[in-house]
Amino acid sequence: MKKNYFGILLGAILLNTLLFSSCSQGQNKRRENGWYHILDNRKDSVSIEPIVAVKDFVALKLDSGEISGQPFYTIEGKISKHKLIKWGDATEKSIGKRIGFVYDNEVVTCPQINMRLESGHFSISNPAYDIKKLFYKILQEKMDSISDLFPDWDRDPLSYSFSKNEIDSIIMEMDYWEASELKDIVTNPLDHYWYGGPDTVEYKNLEEALREELQKPSLSSRSEDYMKSTAYRNYKTYIYENPDYINLMFQGFLFSESPKGLYGYLIDDIIKNKYPQAPTIREYIEKTDNSNDELFAILQWQKRIWQLMNQEKNNSE
Repeated sequence: MKKNYFGILLGAILLNTLLFSSCSQGQNKRRENGWYHILDNRKDSVSIEPIVAVKDFVALKLDSGEISGQPFYTIEGKISKHKLIKWGDATEKSIGKRIGFVYDNEVVTCPQINMRLESGHFSISNPAYDIKKLFYKILQEKMDSISDLFPDWDRDPLSYSFSKNEIDSIIMEMDYWEASELKDIVTNPLDHYWYGGPDTVEYKNLEEALREELQKPSLSSRSEDYMKSTAYRNYKTYIYENPDYINLMFQGFLFSESPKGLYGYLIDDIIKNKYPQAPTIREYIEKTDNSNDELFAILQWQKRIWQLMNQEKNNSE
C-alpha cells in the first residue's frame, strides 16, 4: 500500500466549465508555472505573482475520454492545505472573471469563476493543447521541487523497497511546504527552539487575566492604554523573566487572530522588552493579503525570535 508521509487529503469541488477561446496567448514576462489572475483590459493580461505554483500541488492525475471519437485529456489536481485559504480568497475575488493556468509562459486554460472554490481541487483541459504531455511535465516539476529539498533521498535504503511508480506517487502527494519545513528543522536547528517552560498554573493564570483584560469594553483603541493595565504588565514581566514561555505565548490567544491589529502591537512590545534588537511581527506581515501567507510570515518572524532565544541560552552556558 502506498504511504502518504504527510497525510494531505483535501476536499472535493471541481472548477466550473473551462473556457478556452480568449486565453491562448503567450506572455512577455517569464513567470513561475501555476495559476494566475487574468487581468482584463491589460496588454499583459496575467498577474505578476501566481495564486499558487506547481510546487503547491499535492496530487495530480490524468483523466481521459473521447470527444467526437478523438481522445480528450484532463488534468485533475489538488492544492496544498497550506494554500487553501489563499486559493479560496483568490477565486472569490475572481467571481465573474477568469483565472489562468500558465505553463512555459503560455496560458493553457482560463476558466471563468462563478463561486468561491474552497476545496483546492482544480482541472486543466484544452482540446487544442497536448494535455497528456503537459501532465508529465507538471508531474516532473513537482517531483523536482521535492527532490531539490532532499538531493540524496534516492540513496536511502528505504527507497529501494518501492517501485519507481510508487516513489513518484509518494513524492507527488508530499506537501512541499511541510517537506521544506522538515528540512529546515534539520539543517537550521538554531531557527527552532528546542526548550520550553512547563505549562504552569502561574503562567496560565497570567495569560487568562490578560485575555480577560483585553476583552473588557474600552473607550480607547490605543495599544498604549491597554499596556498600562496591571494584567498586561504582570504578563509582560513574567515573559521577560521567563523567556522559555515565549513558546507558549506563540501558541496562545495573542496569536489567535491577525497581528495586524491590537495584538501585533502587544506582541512586539512584549518581545522587544526582552530582545530590543528583535524585528517587529508587523514588519513581516504588513504586505500579506491572505491568512495563508500571513501564517508563513509569522513563522519566519518566530524563527528570528527563536534565534535570539538560542543565542541567549548558548551565551549563558
